[in-house]
Amino acid sequence: MSKVPLETEAKQKEFNEIYNNLMQIKANVIDANTMIIKGGRAIGKTTSLAPRLTRVAYDMPGELSFFAHKTYIALLSNIIPNLIAEFRRPQGDSQKPMLREGIDFVIGKKILPDHFLKPRFPVEVPQHSLIFSNGHHIRLVASDQPESAAGGNAVHIFIEEMKHNKGDRLKTRLFPTLRGGTIQSRKSHYYEGITGISDAARVDLGEDDWFEEYKEHVNEELIQEIVTASLHVNKLIFENETYKNEIKATGKDQNCISTLNKKITKNAKNLQRWQLILRDMRKTATYFLEASTFVNKDFLGINFFRTQLKVLTMDEFMVAIGNITRKAVKDMFFSGFNNITHCFDDSYKYTNIMQFNIQDTFKLTADYLKYYDPKKPLLLGYDPGHFSSIVVGQENSKNELRIIKEFYCWIPKQQGDLARMIFEFFGLSKKNKNIKLYYDRAGNKRKFEQEKVTTDARLLRKELVDYGFSVEMKSEKQRTIFYYEHFKLLNMILAEKMRSFPKLRVDENTCPKLKSAIFTTSVDRSDGKVAMDKKSERLVPIHLQAGLTPQLPSALTYLIFGLYSNLLPREISNMPDMPTNFTG
Repeated sequence: MSKVPLETEAKQKEFNEIYNNLMQIKANVIDANTMIIKGGRAIGKTTSLAPRLTRVAYDMPGELSFFAHKTYIALLSNIIPNLIAEFRRPQGDSQKPMLREGIDFVIGKKILPDHFLKPRFPVEVPQHSLIFSNGHHIRLVASDQPESAAGGNAVHIFIEEMKHNKGDRLKTRLFPTLRGGTIQSRKSHYYEGITGISDAARVDLGEDDWFEEYKEHVNEELIQEIVTASLHVNKLIFENETYKNEIKATGKDQNCISTLNKKITKNAKNLQRWQLILRDMRKTATYFLEASTFVNKDFLGINFFRTQLKVLTMDEFMVAIGNITRKAVKDMFFSGFNNITHCFDDSYKYTNIMQFNIQDTFKLTADYLKYYDPKKPLLLGYDPGHFSSIVVGQENSKNELRIIKEFYCWIPKQQGDLARMIFEFFGLSKKNKNIKLYYDRAGNKRKFEQEKVTTDARLLRKELVDYGFSVEMKSEKQRTIFYYEHFKLLNMILAEKMRSFPKLRVDENTCPKLKSAIFTTSVDRSDGKVAMDKKSERLVPIHLQAGLTPQLPSALTYLIFGLYSNLLPREISNMPDMPTNFTG
């Protein structure tokens, strides 16, 4: 049996550049006014977004579009750098980029190159804008900053990671800006359209699946008509390019050239007519495209999926690869915890952040946090072990405990690494070096385990002191605590029925793993006891444990109990030590 000859490196590179999976083919062929793509990882969502963004820009010269995400932090530090990298990426045999910076586009520039056309309206925020040579400019906007879209009349909106955006905010703050545009721009089938991409929202982790409603707006009959018309248009374009190449190859055969020119002219007339028909159909169309990672199986290869099965839990595999949405855990240990009441996302002081240019390197520290008070001590909840977790909170005059940061690491990283992370986030400003440390005194640990926890806490204290912090060990003489006490205290705090109890508020931007883990932490009611279900700590790969196991939530319970155990009714805190709350 003969072997298939290996592709040359150049040919393989060309294949990698021009390959489109079925999802990308559908997106390009249908190219509807509103295009929502919900897909698994590694299916080319970002590489599909870049060409669409370019088409929108060049179809409506001089106009304004918005590129939206939940926060500016994500846009500046992650999203836009990845998009620009896609523009710059060498493609095909020529290894030329999709767009050339300084020639086809600029980012963060106040003064445009001489050959650029002027945008129709002044660029109000040039440091947060991507501007094309035809004057079309993309302004970055954050759904947690409604003023970032103020005064803008956008012709199109791009939304990255829809699941992280709150749908009601986009609908009330951003979508109403889809207005204006010249008579010529209004002819574009992209006018007043939306392009959104996202993984499947994990409702069980508190993510918002608001974009699923676009399924109801899809007219399948219209989409099929668009596919037919689009393929016909592509066929006419391909035929004309073929005829032009044949003319070049014929030399001076005038009869042949004349015949080919007639075919080109006939096709051009048909092309013009069908392009107008196709544009009108696309203008009113919404398409919701769903795809699992398996749509890219021919490109990724079987080993990709084998690796993902090894490093992901089956639940994570079904969501991230299979694009299947999970339902929420019903019997949560943090009973009553919900996004609306117990989370906040107005996390940042944007006055300074807005001064950063899109080209700058941005690093988030505590000085940019809206609810960080440098005059008050840092309250740390600590859960040591092979996977170490820390949550940082502060109390305020409104009787709130605000959790403003999470830290975690796993072996071989230990206390020294945690201390360094805390210093780099909180310690660089030299304004706040006071820490109160709360850690595990749970009754489900044996004596030697308790001693190990205490030793780990003291090691963390030593490392923090070396960075200049003063650390008060708050759990040294704390009595044994049982899960039922944690559970009862949490329920009373989360219910917010009594004024004497504090209100818990978790920053969902700086503590995303904590929030996710809270929603997946369930109650273990076996043997008639109330305990935190920790089976996932044995089943989930260590590099995924931050958002999928109870370890960050455990750190939070130690902090809460250390601060507020005195608020528990005496009959609960004085209950006898029940054997069922111990492990053997």
